[in-house]
Amino acid sequence: MSENKLPSFRKLLVFPAIVLLLLTACILLNNQSFHQFTQQIFRQELSGNTLNLHYTLKDPESYGIRDYTVTLGNASLEAIKVSASLAENYKEALDRFPYKTLSRNNQLTYDILELYLQNQLSGQKFALYSEPLGSTIGIQAQLPVLLAEYAFHTREDVENYLTLLSQMEPYYSSILQYEQAKSKAGLFMSKSSARAILDQCKSFIKNPEENFLITIFSEKIQDVSFLTQVEKNTYIEKNREAVLNHVVPAYRLLIKGMTALKDTGQNQQGLCYLPSGKEYYQYLIRDSTGSYASVEKIRQRIQQQLKSDFQSLYRLVSEHPDLIARETLGSAMAFSLDNSPSTILDDSSWYARDPSQKDQVEEVLNSLSPSDILSDLKQKISKDFPSIPDVECSVKYVHESLESYLSPAFYLTPPLDDLTNNVIYINQSSTYSPLDLYTTLAHEGYPGHLYQTIYSSSVSENPIRNLFNFGGFVEGWATYVEMYSYTLTDMDANLTKLYQLNRSLTLGISSLMDLAVHYYGFTRSQVASYLGNFGFQSSSAHALYDALLEAPANYLKYYLGYLTFLDLRDAYREQQGERFSLRDFHRKVLEIGPAPFPIVAKYLLQ
Repeated sequence: MSENKLPSFRKLLVFPAIVLLLLTACILLNNQSFHQFTQQIFRQELSGNTLNLHYTLKDPESYGIRDYTVTLGNASLEAIKVSASLAENYKEALDRFPYKTLSRNNQLTYDILELYLQNQLSGQKFALYSEPLGSTIGIQAQLPVLLAEYAFHTREDVENYLTLLSQMEPYYSSILQYEQAKSKAGLFMSKSSARAILDQCKSFIKNPEENFLITIFSEKIQDVSFLTQVEKNTYIEKNREAVLNHVVPAYRLLIKGMTALKDTGQNQQGLCYLPSGKEYYQYLIRDSTGSYASVEKIRQRIQQQLKSDFQSLYRLVSEHPDLIARETLGSAMAFSLDNSPSTILDDSSWYARDPSQKDQVEEVLNSLSPSDILSDLKQKISKDFPSIPDVECSVKYVHESLESYLSPAFYLTPPLDDLTNNVIYINQSSTYSPLDLYTTLAHEGYPGHLYQTIYSSSVSENPIRNLFNFGGFVEGWATYVEMYSYTLTDMDANLTKLYQLNRSLTLGISSLMDLAVHYYGFTRSQVASYLGNFGFQSSSAHALYDALLEAPANYLKYYLGYLTFLDLRDAYREQQGERFSLRDFHRKVLEIGPAPFPIVAKYLLQ
């Protein structure tokens, strides 16, 4: 009898084992299929834009990208509609994956991709509301820098680069087609924005023979080892011809087209004055910042921080009146978009430091070169930030023809398969004090963009993460660590706190005005009046208003992102209690990597 039961007992043992093996195989297969799916998207998206491909991968073949057309892409409305159709296909395919069978890293990628696609699809009806051009962050201002930094690893790179230059005219023609469609729909930009773009384009081609794309190419090509001198000279001449016969004419084409359109804008104020403008602005905030909070919640959070910073400023200068030239601080500050704030400052002298304090700043920092500052920062952040692989970083300066229009500084991300060489650009037209340079290099370098890029890329398992641009995370992190860097300067703590508060308040007020203009409908005169209470000159208020019209939600990427990191840190501290470690918080955030903030919070606090 026992002999008959033994086989039955074995069958009972074997059956669960088979089920377990099948489940394990199924899970492995689902994860493999998901990885293949994301790899397919990665290859497909990069193959459609050679400039993005080159800046993302040094060796495309190692990622299965072999046969592709060299192209700058297409910016027309028709191309945007094709992209939207692809997003729908991606979302349908994504929904078929059984989420619970995916690994934690794949679930993170799934969550990011799902929320990203949902938001993109929700913005389809706003296809003509976005703006590719802009005097500072527009395509026509940024593209020359990307071309100037185009790396030459092989002969094919040089040939591809020259091909891209030859496509500038049709590419800019597609942008003009899009702008013409915007104009026809009554959605063209303001006159002030159009004028600024025209000025930037004219400045760039003012002296064609001296265009920096000619001079920089000549310098770069001399450094390559895979060409003979005769070949180098040939390429130098081909580049010169391409710049004069394609790049310069492309800008002339853009100038002619924009001149014809410059007065067709029907709205010279914020987005809320456009049809469905408020709804578009809410979408834009989600897309630009990664925050899914309501505009009203965002306003309350910004005003809360402004009030806190002003109170800290008041306490600081009350206890240390030698920090400022005049004691002009008033009492409590009441922030409201409906009523002008009570006057806390009689003029801009609230941030005018005592000359002796300014001398101290320069004495401490003025002897440091940009490379010295980066080395100093790298060493000092080791206590609160995890280490990253050693990389090289060169500091370059924006060409003078672009100085008036590009950002004060920026970091160019390296290819994900070659993180060793990094570049930070400094715009010398910006007036940098030694402290400004120190905190700017913290923002761009350590522990800012360079550091975050290297860390997140070194731990990421899926290259598709490099396709997304989550500005709120990236710029919010850089602003968060920029504020932290004020404590690293070996200067008087009270003085650096004053500067840090000044920086936070400036960004906060600018971000509040972004909401005021684009959602609450503030006019140019209302912005000037409101800012006048803080000591802003009328010219500064009008310059800010024009900047807000040109790039809605741009300030929010930096400031709202910064505030969200502060809130995430506080939430993590509360969750961890006595176990809280700032270094551990930074490590977990960086391991999650760039993502919409609801997802960052989910994986940080789960």
